[in-house]
Amino acid sequence: MLVVALDLADTASGGYALDQAMRIATRVADSQLHVVHVSTTDVTSETLGLLRLYVSEKATALAGPTQQTVAVHVRKGEPAHEIAQLATDLSADLIVVGTHKAPHLKNLFVGSTAERVMGSATCPVFVAGPRPAPQPSHVIVIEAACPACVQARLDTGGRDWWCARHSEQHSVLRHHHMYSYDSGVPFATHDYEVAATGVD
Repeated sequence: MLVVALDLADTASGGYALDQAMRIATRVADSQLHVVHVSTTDVTSETLGLLRLYVSEKATALAGPTQQTVAVHVRKGEPAHEIAQLATDLSADLIVVGTHKAPHLKNLFVGSTAERVMGSATCPVFVAGPRPAPQPSHVIVIEAACPACVQARLDTGGRDWWCARHSEQHSVLRHHHMYSYDSGVPFATHDYEVAATGVD
C-alpha cells in the first residue's frame, strides 16, 4: 500500500513523485496506490475531479498501473499532518512525497512538507526529487562546407585550407581546427599551429 502526496497547484514536484510511486506500484503485485491532495481551503467535487483526471493522464502516459488499485483522496487541513494521517488510516507501507530542494543533506528537508511528513509518519517516507533538469538535445548538427573553402583546397591541391573570407578569421577558427600539410610522408616539418607531441 502506497500513499503519494500531490499538490495540484505544484505538479512539478508532486507530479514527479507520482511518476515514481506509479513505477513502484507496477513492481508490486496487487499493490494499492492512494493519491492525496490536501487543500487549505474547502474540499470540493471539482478538486476531486481534477485530481482524478490528472492521475488518469499520468497513468496513461506511463502505461500503468494496470493491475493495481488506484484511489484518489482530497483532504482539508495542514498538508503534512493529513498525509501522515491518511497513511496511518490505511496502514500504508510507504509514503511518497516530492520536493524542489537541491539534494544536499543539510538542506534537503529543512522547512519542507517532506520534513514534516517524515517527523510524523508511522511508515517509511520516500522523497522523490527534485525533478531532473531537462537535458539538452543530443542531435548533432553538421554545418555545410563553405563552397569557397572547398574550391580553394581543390585549386591548391590541399595547400590552402581556407578561402579569402575564412582566412581573415583564421585566428579564431584555428582554435577549433588544426591543420598541417606537407607533400611528403613522414612530414618534413611541423605546422606551427599543431602542438608538438614529442615524436618527430
